[in-house]
Amino acid sequence: MILVDAECFIAPEHRGDFIREVKKIVPVVRNENGCTRYELVVGISGDSYHFLEEWAGRKHLDDHIAQPHMREYFEKTTPWQSATTKLKIYEVASTESVTMGE
Repeated sequence: MILVDAECFIAPEHRGDFIREVKKIVPVVRNENGCTRYELVVGISGDSYHFLEEWAGRKHLDDHIAQPHMREYFEKTTPWQSATTKLKIYEVASTESVTMGE
């Protein structure tokens, strides 16, 4: 399994534009082969956004990045960035589910 944390920094004047574009791609990405999680969360300081992604394997992630809808998304949103996106990719060997409070 591959986990991704893609931290984006969007200029304040483009936050609305950014959120509109994200709302367009999220359902499309969630239907891609190998995608098991695709979420956007706002950083606690409010000036960064994190795409939290889970993919069945590296090939699925690579295929995702190459999709035409992602190229279009990058073309639209890159000019709105106030800093370079920070991408962290983790390869997970195993997982465990735990219910908190028990």
